Parts: sequence; structure tokens; C-alpha cells
Amino acid sequence: MSERLTVRLAYQRGWQVVDGSTIVDTFETKEDAFRCLVDRGGRLRLAWRRTIISGQSKPCDFSAEFQTDNAGRIMKEFHGPSAGRWFWFSGSSSGSVETKDEAVFGVERAYTRKVAGADLPR
Repeated sequence: MSERLTVRLAYQRGWQVVDGSTIVDTFETKEDAFRCLVDRGGRLRLAWRRTIISGQSKPCDFSAEFQTDNAGRIMKEFHGPSAGRWFWFSGSSSGSVETKDEAVFGVERAYTRKVAGADLPR
């Protein structure tokens, strides 16, 4: 798996890429900061929480956010031929994997690449 880094708004300085408490670099735009993650082979550390639908949380269902953006979702399948697998999606990217950690990786990598514009033709 790749390294998980934080991107944060640096007051009047742009956007910072942070590894733990160490500032890796500072960029003018959020997209440039995300491109740094892609170039390093890394991914954004997203904020995860239980998914709430109609005031109820579902077991094995989690949503990811970056600041106020919905970044993606993971959920465990309980029925049918894919029972026990984890489904993930972020924007138009999705997948089905064996473990929760792999699903988190899928969402964080897909969201990082989307914001960085990594999959757009140049």
C-alpha cells in the first residue's frame, strides 16, 4: 500500500502536504498539492465516519470526507455471491475487494487522483 498523507489549507500560504507533523511541501493550489501525492505514489488520508441514512447508522458502512467534500464510501456485502467482500466507490471509480483496508485504499487513491486530475489527458 502507498503512504497516506494529509493535505491542509495553510492560512495565507496555500496548501500543505503533511506527513504526521512534518510539512512535506507547500503549494499555491489544492490540485498541485494532490499532484504531489500522486507523484510520490501516495494518497490522501481522508476523514472516515459511519454512514448515516435516515438517522440510522448501518453496520460495516462508512463514508469518507475531505473538508466538506464527500469523497467516497465503502460497505461490506452480507448477502449473495459477493457476501463478505467490501464494495467501494469514489466518483466514477469503484471496486470490490477482500478487506476493509483494501476498500479504504481504493477510495483514497481514486479521490486523490480525481482531485489531482491525474487521469485526464494532458
